[in-house]
Amino acid sequence: MPWLVRRDQVLLSLQGGLGNQLFEWAFAKALSDAGRDVLFDHVRCRGDRPLAVGPLIPREQRLSRASGMVLALAHKAGLINDSSALRLVRQRVSGFDTSVAERLGGTSYLLGYFQSPHYFDGSADAVRSEVTGLLRSMLSPSGLELARRLENDERSVAIHVRRGDYVSDRDAAVRHGVLGGDYYDRALAHLEAGGPRTRVWFGDDPDWIRQNLAGAGDLICPADAAIADGGEIALMAACASRVIANSSFSWWAGWLGRPSTAEHPVIAPLIWFADGHSDASDLVPAEWLRL
Repeated sequence: MPWLVRRDQVLLSLQGGLGNQLFEWAFAKALSDAGRDVLFDHVRCRGDRPLAVGPLIPREQRLSRASGMVLALAHKAGLINDSSALRLVRQRVSGFDTSVAERLGGTSYLLGYFQSPHYFDGSADAVRSEVTGLLRSMLSPSGLELARRLENDERSVAIHVRRGDYVSDRDAAVRHGVLGGDYYDRALAHLEAGGPRTRVWFGDDPDWIRQNLAGAGDLICPADAAIADGGEIALMAACASRVIANSSFSWWAGWLGRPSTAEHPVIAPLIWFADGHSDASDLVPAEWLRL
């Protein structure tokens, strides 16, 4: 076979968009910091969800695409499973799956989204530093200037609206659901009880935001502020307060920015998953305000 897995090596499959890939990379970073030999399989990163965390992964830690294809075929054929030499360790629950660490022995193939900061508790400072550097590198010169202005504005608030596949893809709509305007009304009413804020809106449908949510004098993130999607996360994180959507994309803005306080909270939706089955209790930090 054209790929080689060393004994006791951990292969982690990267998948999904930028927010998901950051969670997966962060878990791998924690494993690597704990002494595990980690290799990244990025064959699932293609099309409209390309490899976005590449600058964080040394070349020697990347499985070749050809090898990844062989691995994918072997997995599809059932040759990689709980009892194979290359053991499949799949995330079984949507939150923090404590059984992952219990099952992660020997040579393993990790498959999951790992959406919880508990997966990288021991490496949180390093994750914060490296991810912040990556995302700020995705800002244009005008975006960097905007980030500096927002960081120096104690009244700045980032507001993220996720539509995209939550509207166009039936499965995503059923699982996640689109947040209504009432969520943003409640969040802004809470924040502005203490006075007006500098509102900055972010999202994948700026025209819809302009027509349905943004008020006179509000700023919608300029299209030329970021040279890649991650630049918008950096801008959101620069704001004193953040109103995030039920999205891993803006979750990172909440987590990377200044800590949530009563004066400058990170506000997250009370219902993260609309399907009623998935659990977000390990995803949203306890100090964030849920509305």
